[in-house]
Amino acid sequence: MNVAISILTFNRSSVLRELLDSLATLTRVVHEVIVVDNCSDDDTEKIVRGHDICPYYIRLEKNIGAAARNYGLKKASADIVITLDDDITGLDEAAINTIKRIFESNTGVGAVNFQIKDYYTGRICNWPHYKKEEEYADKVFRTCEITEGAVAFRSSAVEKAGYYAEYFFLSHEGPDLVCRMLDSGYDIIYAGDVSVRHKHESAGRKSWYNYYYDTRNIFWLAVRNYPVLYAIRYAMRGATVMMIYALRDGYFTYWMKGIFDGLAGMRKVMRDRRVISDTSLVSIKGLLKDRPDTFYYLKKRIFQKSARL
Repeated sequence: MNVAISILTFNRSSVLRELLDSLATLTRVVHEVIVVDNCSDDDTEKIVRGHDICPYYIRLEKNIGAAARNYGLKKASADIVITLDDDITGLDEAAINTIKRIFESNTGVGAVNFQIKDYYTGRICNWPHYKKEEEYADKVFRTCEITEGAVAFRSSAVEKAGYYAEYFFLSHEGPDLVCRMLDSGYDIIYAGDVSVRHKHESAGRKSWYNYYYDTRNIFWLAVRNYPVLYAIRYAMRGATVMMIYALRDGYFTYWMKGIFDGLAGMRKVMRDRRVISDTSLVSIKGLLKDRPDTFYYLKKRIFQKSARL
């Protein structure tokens, strides 16, 4: 199986250059490199077109958020497409070979999540999986999450699932795609032996984004995919957690706007509603059984002011 790398970028030419430089050592194992530019107004295009590895460059007419990844996924001609955010580094040849082995040994795997560590501290970050990270960070297990900025897809699987939904912009587009991939007969895997570093670059991302989009998109994810009672419980739980984060960090106004816009946009989202199969829902519920208790999350994410969303 051959491998392509698709990078999503927006106004981060300096970190993008660093990522492209790091990929120059992978030309033997990487079939092609694609850069999808969400309409940057810095020197991103100059950096990409002048780089030695000559990546294929796609510039969009406006910033459409996470759905821009679809352009790279569709353009790639490889069997496996690794999607990276521009502030991710550390992918090496050993990781590429591990990813290939996972896909080649199990045709039922549709996506592989990577272990993500903070670039500066080396600590695990970007951990959405419903397990204790200190126990499972180095293991391999099935998950119902997709860490969009550091994940590998089987091209045929993501095509069958229908790619990322276009109106989420930011947040919850991963779990939404999980539902579609499960319904298409594929599993999503976390592989702790594939590790990358995340710089958490703030350029191009406003401080209130997570509090607003995480809240708004909880409702849209639930409406698009889940049975009514499960959807209500899911949305209420998620909105309550986001309210606590917003109060903690001083972004309550954006949480309120997320609630309002989430509810107001439900009619539009209902047009695309396709309730996941009973089999997929049972699979998700089974994976959630390993979810740590409430006190664990309070200690991990709420009591620690520095915890990242």
